[in-house]
Amino acid sequence: MNRREAIRWGVWALLLVVVVVAYSTSLWGEFTYDDKVEVIGNRTIRVLDEWQLMLRYNLSRPVTIATYALNYHFSERAPFAYHAVDVVIFGLEVGLAFLLFSAIAEARNLGRPLLIGGLTAALWAVHPVNTEAVSYVTGRSEQLVGLFYLLGCWSFVRWRQVGGAQHFVGAWVAVVIGAFTKEVAVTMPVAFLLIELVIFRNMDWRLIRWRDHVPAVVGLLAFFGLRLYLYDAAVTADPPQRELGIQLWTQAEVWVRYVQLSFVPVGQSVFHDHPETGASLGSVASMFFVVGTSIFALVKARQKPLLAFAWLWFALTLLPSSSFVALKETMAEHRIHLSVLGVCFVVALALERLQKNAIWAGVGLTGLLLAATVTQNRAWSNEVALWGQATERNPDSAEAWYGYGDALHLSEEHGLARAAYGQATEIDPTYLEAFNNLGREEAELGNRAEAEAAWKGALRVSPSYCKAHNNLGMLYGRSSRFKEAEMELRRSLSYCPAECLPHRLLGEIYAEHLGDNERAIEHYGVFLDRCDDDVYAPLVRDKLTKLTW
Repeated sequence: MNRREAIRWGVWALLLVVVVVAYSTSLWGEFTYDDKVEVIGNRTIRVLDEWQLMLRYNLSRPVTIATYALNYHFSERAPFAYHAVDVVIFGLEVGLAFLLFSAIAEARNLGRPLLIGGLTAALWAVHPVNTEAVSYVTGRSEQLVGLFYLLGCWSFVRWRQVGGAQHFVGAWVAVVIGAFTKEVAVTMPVAFLLIELVIFRNMDWRLIRWRDHVPAVVGLLAFFGLRLYLYDAAVTADPPQRELGIQLWTQAEVWVRYVQLSFVPVGQSVFHDHPETGASLGSVASMFFVVGTSIFALVKARQKPLLAFAWLWFALTLLPSSSFVALKETMAEHRIHLSVLGVCFVVALALERLQKNAIWAGVGLTGLLLAATVTQNRAWSNEVALWGQATERNPDSAEAWYGYGDALHLSEEHGLARAAYGQATEIDPTYLEAFNNLGREEAELGNRAEAEAAWKGALRVSPSYCKAHNNLGMLYGRSSRFKEAEMELRRSLSYCPAECLPHRLLGEIYAEHLGDNERAIEHYGVFLDRCDDDVYAPLVRDKLTKLTW
């Protein structure tokens, strides 16, 4: 091992230490947010032998799901093991970021490429905006696709520098594996072209060896063809969350917010209640900034190739999740996990110009970001802290208060949960789920009159809201108001005839309280016909047997 290689390994080891220090507090964090659905609530990951079911759970991300299955196989529901794997993945990502940006700096003949690559990776390792991707177990898909993205780009750069079939094959294998990890990987071939054009060819299209990019054309056609076959849609199988025009204007504003978070990570939250918008002064100015900066980067790429590459990297890695495809949340911090590397690269280039003071300035900035990351990780330690922060950052958001209420409910803090749901209904008087859960908390606290008022409040907003009818039916049944219970449950079935719960409850009321066995048999029979796999099915079957014996 020569001196240069020894330095590389030494820097990587130091970066790993930085990552562990930054995320050590997250190792003892709980499962949060969608972890309860995608990880511990995902039954398909619990038996490795049934790998077909596991892969079918999400056909677009089998690699990610497989890592959850391996985690479950060795540690079941212990969150420490899942967080530990995430920290290891991020450590590998940071190391590859160091290799990639060192190689890019070397390809442009910069004086201290290892310093630039090391500063870029160090700043990225401790940037607090990454906490959502690293500390949030469901954010693992961002890390894994980032791992393959960086591996593919580094392999491509090395192939352009020194040749070798292993580098060429490695780059395209990373594309294939990344494509089955998360859809962001679809932009990797474009990243390869961007690297060749900006870094190696100085924006001279005539020097591009187009035959080397044939795998990109084949791969992209195969990727979109497979999605069309699986989902009957090449881009997304889900109904659009919002109209295309609204989506584009909204995302233009969100991009500006992402840029701000990348340079000044203030106001972080699991939930950014960024409103949907059409063409307005703010959205038009934001669109002008995004499109104008991208065009300016392309125009100036010959004179300022590294700065142009940094912005184009940011834009390219953000496009799949924040452009044409309308996702549920208008904004989420994990989406800029890879993108923020471009900002870190710009800052590293600026620090390197400080000459002898570059390292000390880098250490100082890294320390500040490290402190911010450790602080943000405390919010991710448990659900209550996470959503409590969301309400502090978005005090006028009904969604944030609703999430806080759910977190408090799961922690059995029913009084505080009631207050949170109540705040959500005050902010948004049409929020049906908030009214429903407010009634549930009141019932948990023994406040039947208040629970009844909450559910009736939901029905004033939407008379066909079946959850409220069902809950009122149960409440009236427990209060011996059986005729009122019957009426509410029948109303529920009039709006939602396919539901199971009203049939079971009506069967109990008719059999045990109203003495109408014929109707009880009818509803129990319908329940078993439609809901034979329900957890209450064995009990209902026993009751039906006694009634018909």
